[in-house]
Amino acid sequence: MKEEELNEALHDVMVRSSPPPSMDPARALDQARRARKRRRVTWAAVGVATLVAGVGVGPVLVTNYLDNQSADSGAASTTQPISSVAPTTTRKSGDPWPEGQSDRTATAGPRADRSVTLMRDLSAAVPPGFSTPDLKYPDGRAMRWPQSQYASSDGERDYWEYRAIIPVQKDDRVGLLLAQSTTPDGKPATDPCKLAQKFGAGSCTVVNVDGKKVGVVTTTGRGDYDQWAAYRYDDGTVVYLAQTKKSDNPGRAPLTQPVFTTQQLAELATSEELKISS
Repeated sequence: MKEEELNEALHDVMVRSSPPPSMDPARALDQARRARKRRRVTWAAVGVATLVAGVGVGPVLVTNYLDNQSADSGAASTTQPISSVAPTTTRKSGDPWPEGQSDRTATAGPRADRSVTLMRDLSAAVPPGFSTPDLKYPDGRAMRWPQSQYASSDGERDYWEYRAIIPVQKDDRVGLLLAQSTTPDGKPATDPCKLAQKFGAGSCTVVNVDGKKVGVVTTTGRGDYDQWAAYRYDDGTVVYLAQTKKSDNPGRAPLTQPVFTTQQLAELATSEELKISS
């Protein structure tokens, strides 16, 4: 290093004792880059300081560096717009699945636990006269199952769907219930029937539940479900609650009546027990 470069480095270190810069993000970023460049020169200067006769500033140079390093750390902690920028919530093509998942489905952790809780709450809501036994398909699979799924497509903000399906039995006959709670997805609100018919086709009526408008769709029984209710909360959370008198288990006869009346179905769709917003 030439003597002129050393003098310039020492001068820069002395200048750093001046008042801290403005907290403007762009200026702070520029200052941070310049400070990093100066520190590289400063450390080189420390290595040759003992070769400069009569200068006697080696200890001062080190002291100023350490002091200003602390000042830099303090400035960085207050420059929140740079270090605390919120991560994007919009999915891009090729993005990895969230939270270390191998695909859309969360099989462990808090996400998976939420759909298990939803399944338990749905079971607890079944009216007297019906039960929710742990029935099996002929191949041994459980008929009741929860699922937690990352639902965003490319270009959409992050959102999740939590789903639970349970068999409901009366006497020796079995039907199914489904509950699905979708976290806010940033999409605009729509009228209750349009919301309900996103789940499937059928005739729709709007049911009033203490001032809340719930879309209830009834089908001819040809689809997977006979009837379902849909409700969108003010925060954007959407709940679907569906029922069918038949099950997809060929060894079980269907129920002779629905589990819930239309009003009960709408009321349960608006209950906080089935709402999962995160």
